[in-house]
Amino acid sequence: MAIKHTPIRTCIGTGDKKPKNEMIRLVRREDGSVCIDIKGKERGRGANLSMDVAAFDNAVKKKAINRALKLEKGLSEEQLAKLREDFIEAIAMKEFRQGNKPVKIVVSKEEFDGLNK
Repeated sequence: MAIKHTPIRTCIGTGDKKPKNEMIRLVRREDGSVCIDIKGKERGRGANLSMDVAAFDNAVKKKAINRALKLEKGLSEEQLAKLREDFIEAIAMKEFRQGNKPVKIVVSKEEFDGLNK
């Protein structure tokens, strides 16, 4: 059986190299807005960050987000705060649901019966 290739990406905040699925992608859309791309499929210029808030803060401090996404004018404090909140939510979402696998919640019969009362 052939070994599947795993793409490696570099974090713009820390410089660490990790597999693509262990990173969170930021995207500059065609309209100039910046957003978090959980699935890594959205169109636009992208930059990757490690799944760590310190990496995000370091990228902001070094102005790496503006540089990597080639933004004409930098993000405002308000935009950065919103992007940071979205980044934290994306970390929680990626850690909870690995890949595109369905989520299974196991409940015992007693717990299920207790919920229906």
